[in-house]
Amino acid sequence: MGSVLQFGLLFLCWLAALATLLIFLETWFGLSGRNRFLARRASGAYGVITVFVPMHGASGKVERTIGSILQQSYPFIELVLIYWEEHRHFEQLVKQFRSARSHIPVRAVPTSFALDARNNRIRALEHAQGVARGRWFVILDSDVILDRFAVETAVEFAGSNEVSALALRAGIRCRSWLQRIIAPSMEHLLQMVRIANRRREKRRAADFESPFLIVNREAFDMVDKINRIPGVLNDGAWSMWGYQIEGLRTFEADGSRWMWRDADVRSWSSSIDPERRYGKSSAGFVIGSAIMAVLSVAGLAFGMIHGIDNFAGASILAFSGVSYLLMWTSYFLFARRLRAAAWFAPLWILSYLPAAVLTLVEMASIISPERASSRFLA
Repeated sequence: MGSVLQFGLLFLCWLAALATLLIFLETWFGLSGRNRFLARRASGAYGVITVFVPMHGASGKVERTIGSILQQSYPFIELVLIYWEEHRHFEQLVKQFRSARSHIPVRAVPTSFALDARNNRIRALEHAQGVARGRWFVILDSDVILDRFAVETAVEFAGSNEVSALALRAGIRCRSWLQRIIAPSMEHLLQMVRIANRRREKRRAADFESPFLIVNREAFDMVDKINRIPGVLNDGAWSMWGYQIEGLRTFEADGSRWMWRDADVRSWSSSIDPERRYGKSSAGFVIGSAIMAVLSVAGLAFGMIHGIDNFAGASILAFSGVSYLLMWTSYFLFARRLRAAAWFAPLWILSYLPAAVLTLVEMASIISPERASSRFLA
């Protein structure tokens, strides 16, 4: 009976090591679309850059975003703040920044409608376009914080490479030390779900949306003119897909070195991937990953206790060691990307199980309203 259990553990450790290896290779060697954005500081003048910020969401995050824009190193920037005129706190925030001493002029564009929906933000951008004087337009989400050199490096990259539209993905940062320990494990779990879903889903139009988009004014005017139809909302010039459809030169990259969002591990998926929906299969992948993590530790403990004097014991120790080292490496790499607690990588298992529980709780909170709405529609 003992030999049967031993070989059963060997088989499970082999499966866990194989699955961990496949996820590791797909994560760090199969993501060609997430090229890291590397650029130099601006070597020449590219004229005035207009930064549009439709204000919505938490006011604290909006305030940090605007503050990061006012600290940009590029000297020729104008800031256009778009807000719902019924939102008094945003109105006071705009007045505060307009009265602040800065080399960046701040223009306010109130709207008569809320900006929570994407279509309304496009309408607001269309409304604010008339006050812009820049040769380049930057459309920035109101919860993205910019590095001091973000705008300068982006316009240098786009201008020197003759790119009409440059879309950058923002990174994620946690504010507390405890969240920095759990965050790499949260990202690893969601990355596994993304890999599984990518094999089954077609690319969505939302993949072309970006929290940071910089476009050339001439290309913008051309795309805007082509797509403008009287009485129809024209979103072609305000998103990446409009420039790709017209055959203009575009570039998408990972800009996590230059921009990021503040995230909370209690709502990790909602912060970094709000458009994604989850089902029972996603929860199953998370549970399976947690089981593989426990197996790697159990296999190491079994091998160390019973020794390696036979083939089964040595194989269990070897497969478990491979799984543990791969998870250690993944934690370290995710921690570096998130600027989290890379030093905690050897003890990754201590954050992995709490991260799995938090991920399952969040998935349940996302799935439940969807079921309720589907039953209501039915």
